[in-house]
Amino acid sequence: MKQNALKTLNFLLSHIFDCAIALSLCACGVANTQSPKPTLATVSTPTAVPTRAKPTVTSTVTPTPAPTDIHDEYQQMFETVWGTVNATFFDPNFAGLDWQAVHDRYEPLILAAEDDETFYQLLNQMLWGLKVSHTAVGPAEGWPAVEPVVFEPGAIGIDLRLLIVGATGKEQAVITRLDAGSTAEQAGLRLGYILLSIEAVPVEQIIANAEGRLAPPYNDQGRINFLTNHLLSLIYGDPGTCVILTYLDEKDEMHEGCIERIQRPRETYMAGTPLPPFHLEFESKGLESGVGYIRFNTFYPDLVPEMVQAVAALKDSPGIIIDLRGNPGGDPSVAEQLAAQFMDGQVLFGKFKARPGIMDRLVIGKNVYTGPLVILIDAMSFSASEHFSSGMQALGRAVVIGERTPGGASAANVTVLPNGAIFVYPVAEILAPDGTRLEGYGIKPDIHVDLERNQLLQGIDAQLQAAIDTIIETAR
Repeated sequence: MKQNALKTLNFLLSHIFDCAIALSLCACGVANTQSPKPTLATVSTPTAVPTRAKPTVTSTVTPTPAPTDIHDEYQQMFETVWGTVNATFFDPNFAGLDWQAVHDRYEPLILAAEDDETFYQLLNQMLWGLKVSHTAVGPAEGWPAVEPVVFEPGAIGIDLRLLIVGATGKEQAVITRLDAGSTAEQAGLRLGYILLSIEAVPVEQIIANAEGRLAPPYNDQGRINFLTNHLLSLIYGDPGTCVILTYLDEKDEMHEGCIERIQRPRETYMAGTPLPPFHLEFESKGLESGVGYIRFNTFYPDLVPEMVQAVAALKDSPGIIIDLRGNPGGDPSVAEQLAAQFMDGQVLFGKFKARPGIMDRLVIGKNVYTGPLVILIDAMSFSASEHFSSGMQALGRAVVIGERTPGGASAANVTVLPNGAIFVYPVAEILAPDGTRLEGYGIKPDIHVDLERNQLLQGIDAQLQAAIDTIIETAR
């Protein structure tokens, strides 16, 4: 099963997971002591610095199996994947597909697969026919590239978005966040700069190559999510290496630099899972306006105490902003524990639709902060980020500002197949409190605000500023 060149697996991996999983931590910690729940398994960046071709896969060399052995293993994995979906998929109608007919159509193709790339492509093609997120199969070695914002150990301190720049309407990769003191800032990168190439490969070419491998959800926001994640997976990487970037400055003058990836400071493991280390980020502060600001990169259980402490510390603020832009999701129960800090009494926060039926997600409010609340979202807000935003919006507890999310709202299991491959499969669909579907639709903000390069070059984050303005106006 590992006889193929690593280059082939790298190419496949960079497309299998980027959007399909978008951090399948929805599989973890879904227990809700206030309501019935489905059973979800939890297996779920002055000395020259070497460059790193991304993603790098290390693989244990094993003897090449005979063709018969290979195809026997392919068939075994195919039957496991198909059968698992057959038994657990939340929609018993399989999105209108005849799932047995799908099996019969793909079985001979699987048996005829000549290499791993073809095999995994066929499996994912079959799964993505369900048009649901959190659905994928692929080799485990490339997992850090699944969600670089969470799993990659080295970073240069930037975030980016695909924005329409100029009157031509051309889509460009623009730096939208720059960490203070980061190697990117030290190298001279600034907000609003346009990335032209990564490791000498034009961004335009990277995007064009990835366009043909899009995964669910199939909508404009899903496309942006997928492509942006793919670009970020090439920028994050191993600490002690550097990434070569070509970019345009505020005068549209071209520069090139090898930006060092440094070790991200907070690493933690989720016990009992096959997942690599998580790299957690949490930020809480008061802005110049006096408004409180909270940002974190994933809904991870270890961050709950900091969430609770941050809200308590900001309780006298005229308003609080929770910035979920770029947050790929995580544990839905963490989202509910954060929501509890802003609510009073028991509330219906959403629903999980699983094969056995629909289960209410109940939250018992702690009433820590009762003032104005704004949530920032964009096309990179996924999964548990959408669960949190949807519940808070539907309950009228927060104003949601930014751009529409993709609608990757499924709770998934993560398991390891006999050959070590990772298999992610959805077992519940996350619904809004009133039962509205989120999967494939996403969250529509109450106030739509786009980021613009000209404003970013001036240091203006239009979405954040709109959040501040909304709070100040509400507090008057």
